Amino acid sequence: MTRSCPKLVILALVVLLGVLAFPIASKAIPTQFGDTGLISQPSANTLNEGNICIGLWANCAGSAVAPDGSTSDAVIVPAVITMGLGTFMETFGSYPNLLFNGDEGLSGRGMASAGFKFRVYGDRSDPFHLGWDILARRTISDDPEADGLTDYVSRIMASLKLNNFGFHLNGGYAKNDSSASFVYDDQFLLGGGIEYFITGRLRVMAEYSFETEKIAGVDGLSEASAGFQFFMTPHLTMSLNAGVGLSESSPDWRVIFGLTTCQGVGTYNRPVPRLIDPEEELEKEPEAPPKPVKIRILTPLIAKAAVADSPVSHLEVPVTAAELQLIDPSDRMETPKIASLGSPTGAITPFSQAGETVDEEPLLHETFAAKVIRKFRFPQFAFAPNQWDLSPEGEDAFNQVAEELRQDDRYFVISVEGHTDDIGPENYNMNLSFRRAVTAATHLVIKNGIDPARLFVKAFGENQPIATNDTAEGRAQNRRVELLVLIPDRDKDSLSKARSIRSWRRPAKQAAKESKEPKGPETAAESREEAPSVSRLKQPVPVDALSIEQAISEKTGAVDISPSGSFSQTENIETGGSN
Repeated sequence: MTRSCPKLVILALVVLLGVLAFPIASKAIPTQFGDTGLISQPSANTLNEGNICIGLWANCAGSAVAPDGSTSDAVIVPAVITMGLGTFMETFGSYPNLLFNGDEGLSGRGMASAGFKFRVYGDRSDPFHLGWDILARRTISDDPEADGLTDYVSRIMASLKLNNFGFHLNGGYAKNDSSASFVYDDQFLLGGGIEYFITGRLRVMAEYSFETEKIAGVDGLSEASAGFQFFMTPHLTMSLNAGVGLSESSPDWRVIFGLTTCQGVGTYNRPVPRLIDPEEELEKEPEAPPKPVKIRILTPLIAKAAVADSPVSHLEVPVTAAELQLIDPSDRMETPKIASLGSPTGAITPFSQAGETVDEEPLLHETFAAKVIRKFRFPQFAFAPNQWDLSPEGEDAFNQVAEELRQDDRYFVISVEGHTDDIGPENYNMNLSFRRAVTAATHLVIKNGIDPARLFVKAFGENQPIATNDTAEGRAQNRRVELLVLIPDRDKDSLSKARSIRSWRRPAKQAAKESKEPKGPETAAESREEAPSVSRLKQPVPVDALSIEQAISEKTGAVDISPSGSFSQTENIETGGSN
């Protein structure tokens, strides 16, 4: 019988409309067998913790060899599911054919499978990984003798990422079950692939697979293929692959088409308790007196000590009791349409202690002083070099800090501040630090429900180092993003003090240049006139609401935002830094 694939195009379109109705997101992409990797070959990576992926594939094999020696085409539609169980572990499964047309065995892919994969070496952000999997494969066939045969497979995988290139190699052993009429030999398995990211949304790849004999005297399956994957949205990936058979028992050609969608369940998307309005609280029935609780220090002048076993204790740095910040409303993260993009569980709104009345309106429009009560420092691992997208480790770190702040019942605001080292042009470093601060703040709003009205974004570039830029270790410390938790201070003296201590810090390169220029009497006089003026002090890059709106649009893929600001990842900026 001769088969064709036009009907599969219609099926693929139906599936495409179905998955687009459920917008979800994840970064790892499973293969047509369920384990994460390329299109057919696995990699040493695993699916992120808390994620689940579902894929539907169309597999057309031409001139496949039947057991009686005849050849014909075969069409199957496998379905796969993958779940991330931890930071280094996933489980996966597949069913070979939803068409139930009896072509499973003819296609050479007629097995249902279930297994586990572990990343045994390398952190998620490392360039080199080693992985190991173990799975069971059960034959699905109309032939009673073949149906139900169960094979057990184990493989070792290695993956290496170098910039836009990726190299993957795997080898394993299959212990095959035998039927009453046939004794099947155990097999050695070998495979691999090369991938190249042309853009951030498109990668091309080449793959190869080889199996030793399963039936004595009959070559095992061996195929080579090439294809691409296109990340249509952050929620949907399309795969297309074409290959040829390299052995007598393999189909002459094979075409594979797939759609994969993944949901990031996550660990930190928990419902946020809703604050009860005073009117609603009065309508409640009287409750039993509250149980006595331990007394806590409520003064904002004393910073909370980090708990020794807290998951964010390695990110928190001590603050002094008198540390003040000047908060400018122009640095606010709030944009006209930010509310529509907030966490589905509601925003984390910092509130005051019981009995304390806080007038929020002036804070929305006036410059005010604030005391720093907690400070978190995210070092260079949060971002890739010269990039402003958060790494998986960076996302986890900000998620943990957001979860920690949920437990704080004081009224506070948050300032997210970006910093770089002094390698590269100053404008480039200032731009990069601003983009990183905006990305981090956007993640806190969209993924963790932080109220954008109490979120402020600043960029300092290379102007506030915490270590020397003369050594690699010092520059690594200077490449950072800091998150400051602040309590507003309405005292007028505090506002004046905050203004006075906001010193002018010139870029190191500019200061070095000016130190070499001789100053005459006129230049010194101009310096004396300009020095006392607070309005002439160097300020961080101003936060443009349209720029932030553009960042949020890029991070979420929202179609209801039409930004016109200059902030864009496609903007042509000067490069050459090491940040």
